[in-house]
Order: sequence, then structure tokens, then C-alpha cells
Amino acid sequence: MNPYTTALNITEALHVTCRLLGIREARKRIELLINSGYFKTVSSDHVSLEATECKCKFPISIVDCHTLALARKYEIPALFYRLEEEFKPVISEIKAWINNEMKYIS
Repeated sequence: MNPYTTALNITEALHVTCRLLGIREARKRIELLINSGYFKTVSSDHVSLEATECKCKFPISIVDCHTLALARKYEIPALFYRLEEEFKPVISEIKAWINNEMKYIS
């Protein structure tokens, strides 16, 4: 199974890393990740309709909806850093919507 990400998710990773390490270090690390070729980057537009449907159904961020839409479209588990508080009340509905698992790094 190949890991996928969207351009919007890369933008969020850059933002979060920037808050922790500053923009110069964040750009360096995210560029290394992108250039590794490990992830296949999909245009956010490719999953925008599914992401919009997700946002209409669940009270979660649009960036998280892009991750979930990608998982749904490519029939792969959704990977997040941690279980967000806003997911907890609707986690079973989200899993049913993507028809797959959600995995967490931490």
C-alpha cells in the first residue's frame, strides 16, 4: 500500500512544523520529506468534493476532511498524529464514512 497525501496536508505540516521550529527549519524538513518520494502527493482538488461532503457531515477541520476524503477515495487507512478531541463524538461515523481504519502516530 502506497502512502498518499494532499497539497493541503503538506501546507498544514509546514505550518505546524514552522510553529515548533521556525520557517527555515520547517521548510528544510518538509522539503526533505517531499523529495524522499515516500508519499504520493495528490492535488487537493482531486478530493475536494469528498472533503466538502465530509465537512458537511462532521464538525471537524477542512484539512482533516481532506485526509479522510483521501483515505475514502483511495481505500486506505487515514493517518493522523493523534486522535483529535472533535473526532471523539463522531469517530464511529467517520470510520463508517471512509469505510476504513484511522491510525495515529502518538
